[in-house]
Amino acid sequence: MAKRMADTDKYKKKFIRNLPGAYKLLWDYICLDCNHAGIWEVDFDVAQLRIGSDMSVNEKEALRLFNNGEERIIVLNGGSKWFIFPFISFQYGELNPRNRVHRCVLDILLKYGIKGLASPVQGAKEKEKEKEKEKEKEKEKESTVVVAGLVFKESFIKSKKEIYPMLNVETEIRACVDWHKTNNTNTTKTGAWEKAITNWVKKSAQGKGVVGVDNSKKPYTPEPIPTRPEVNEEQIKEIHTLVAGITGKK
Repeated sequence: MAKRMADTDKYKKKFIRNLPGAYKLLWDYICLDCNHAGIWEVDFDVAQLRIGSDMSVNEKEALRLFNNGEERIIVLNGGSKWFIFPFISFQYGELNPRNRVHRCVLDILLKYGIKGLASPVQGAKEKEKEKEKEKEKEKEKESTVVVAGLVFKESFIKSKKEIYPMLNVETEIRACVDWHKTNNTNTTKTGAWEKAITNWVKKSAQGKGVVGVDNSKKPYTPEPIPTRPEVNEEQIKEIHTLVAGITGKK
């Protein structure tokens, strides 16, 4: 059995004092019968049975009396549910999303589009979520460019042209894609083309000595093999004479 806080000064308040007896009882009933988020499943047939057949009540009159002077009941789902507005502030005070119970209540209220009952922290989080959604929408709207049969964001191509003005970026992209497809690399399987192209154009820029790029990492060029020096006839005769002197043969 769930337990709820009760206001010992309830019947001293003008709102309760001015209610007819049957509707005082109905108010107490719905505040006990609602769920922990203050939402009551509207069922006047059951309510009438439980508060007593001698305490006649009806939905239209209840809404008129309960919302007299201020809005205390918010009608949801075309009238199938009522949200008891004062319930939250009395039972919980200011809702804190870091509190597990409060978080559950907030989730239920947000499901029905009820906002503004959380602490400033919750409000800030909601604003951040809205900003993130706006950013996502902007990303979706961003124009695209097709190169080598692949779709890229226009900003990606533009950034590469700004960083490497000496390169023909589109040509480099085509060469990169052809190389990866020919060699059936992981990039063709994972689709991580932006990363592969970024590395490709950087290496191409290094080979061209572009300013702002580490040009120390140049491709290895082997030293040329020295050629055998040419020997003339006089040198050949000297060699024969030297050999003959050593061996004793002419």
